[in-house]
Amino acid sequence: MSPSQGAGYRKDIDGLRAVAVLLVVVYHVWLDRVSGGVDAFLMISAFFLAGSFIRRLEAGTPLRVVGQWIRTFKRMLPAAAVVITATVLAGSFFLPASNLPDLWRQAWASVLYFENWVLAADSVDYYADNSLASPLQHFWSLSVQGQIFLLWPLLFALIASIRWVFRIQNVRVLALASFTLLFFSSLVYSIVTTQAHQESAYFNTGARLWEFAAGSILAIVLPWIKLPDKISGIIGWVGLIALVACGMVLDVRGGFPGYLALWPVLSVAAVILAGSATNRRFGPARILETKPILALGRDSYGLYLVHWPLLVYVLVARRGEPLNFGEGLLLIVASIGLARLVTSLVDSPIRGAKWANANNMRGFLVILASLALVAIPTTLLQQSHARQAEKIASASDHELSRNNPGAAALSPDWVNDIDPGWPRIPLATELEKEWGSLPEDCTNLSDLPNHAPPGECQTNGNSEGQLSIVVVGDSHPEQWLEPLLHIAKEEDWLLISLLKGGCSFGLTPVSYYADADFGAECWDWNVEILDFLVMYSPDLVISVGSMAQPTDMEQPKDAGELERINPDSPMVVPETSR
Repeated sequence: MSPSQGAGYRKDIDGLRAVAVLLVVVYHVWLDRVSGGVDAFLMISAFFLAGSFIRRLEAGTPLRVVGQWIRTFKRMLPAAAVVITATVLAGSFFLPASNLPDLWRQAWASVLYFENWVLAADSVDYYADNSLASPLQHFWSLSVQGQIFLLWPLLFALIASIRWVFRIQNVRVLALASFTLLFFSSLVYSIVTTQAHQESAYFNTGARLWEFAAGSILAIVLPWIKLPDKISGIIGWVGLIALVACGMVLDVRGGFPGYLALWPVLSVAAVILAGSATNRRFGPARILETKPILALGRDSYGLYLVHWPLLVYVLVARRGEPLNFGEGLLLIVASIGLARLVTSLVDSPIRGAKWANANNMRGFLVILASLALVAIPTTLLQQSHARQAEKIASASDHELSRNNPGAAALSPDWVNDIDPGWPRIPLATELEKEWGSLPEDCTNLSDLPNHAPPGECQTNGNSEGQLSIVVVGDSHPEQWLEPLLHIAKEEDWLLISLLKGGCSFGLTPVSYYADADFGAECWDWNVEILDFLVMYSPDLVISVGSMAQPTDMEQPKDAGELERINPDSPMVVPETSR
């Protein structure tokens, strides 16, 4: 087709969507790996979006950016909102209470399309709770797409403005130059950030822009490419086979989205190129356009939405035990069934609703209704747990000590008078607030050495205290800060903390750490701390030298099994203060 012609309906790309989502599901369920199928989705989304805009520019049709945004999110949000809401409600029954705040936070992030940034922040946050995979974790890719769907219309509006100002005739060439520049800029950024911190780069929109730019470039240049049908067919088959094999050959989870992600991107480009041939019987379109594949492609969005939360909750119920082939097949069939329901009951009716498609205002109302569907139950759940926290905060000391005796339960004189309906302290949903900390930083302590680590040093501010106590190390000595803060107040101590998550105190070899960069950082930090301690010479240094390893997650400790803390231990109260 010539650049000015319409694109025509591409059934083979619907089939390609089916292959991509099937790769995602199969790799998740049976292989516990990442397939590269998500990269295929990103590429396909950009291909269609850019193709639509470039044809509008060539035809002189207004871009209608706001209308494009409304149409896009009117299509995406309803099905997503239903799945998010169902996932949040199911989480109240299946997930430990300590994981619920994170689920609620990710529900808001998912429906507002910034889940990828939440996961990027958690990936570099030592204190983030990663004990369970989030049932909404897969919304990271939809969030990236949502951000691109906001950005791309603006980019095409900018291209249209440049064309008008400089009187450029061939807008396709201008768009090609613009997206080529974006492609190489983002690819370089992706390679650098992936090497520096792959865990956060994986979710970084900037490190993924080049994949969307690649899809846009393909949409721009495809009308100019003319290859013999047989050669196109060979290219398409190579692309399809390479896409299927990507997750088996490459470490997608640990190596993407740097230059390795070129593999699935070029694979998808090859399949799309083959499907544009005049005679497609030589290429993979003959398989991709079969009825079963097209049926799966029709439900690909719903299948992507539902398969991951279903898998997570099944694994939670099985206490993490992997699925065998038969169990995995049953889960996949159930996911396809749920996807069919989501598509037929939510997605298709809203897409085809005349009322919703009549104008932008009605489309916007559909978006608001979708947001409300998530916001109302999530807010109610959050408020319910907030009321529990308020009940504890307003309780008398007698109520608290009676219903949460703590170590007093070890006393021979203790009488069990606990109200069974009283919440435990702290609430499982409030655990993020339980990390120990001191109220001030060290900037006001004039007698500290000048090279005390900035940002790492906290204190109780009692610079005139009778003793100076320094707590150093990782999260293990951090657990002592709360009781030490109370003791320091009673005993008139100056208390200082120098803590770094994951970095135990001592000259631990860099090779001990899985992340060599963090190991080197930890080593340098400990050397600095040792220098500080030698110069400052505090009365007491408190740390924890032992390592904790989980041995039996099935066996919780009750009050009768807990050991008493030795009240004469110098790690708790130094001899000179008694």
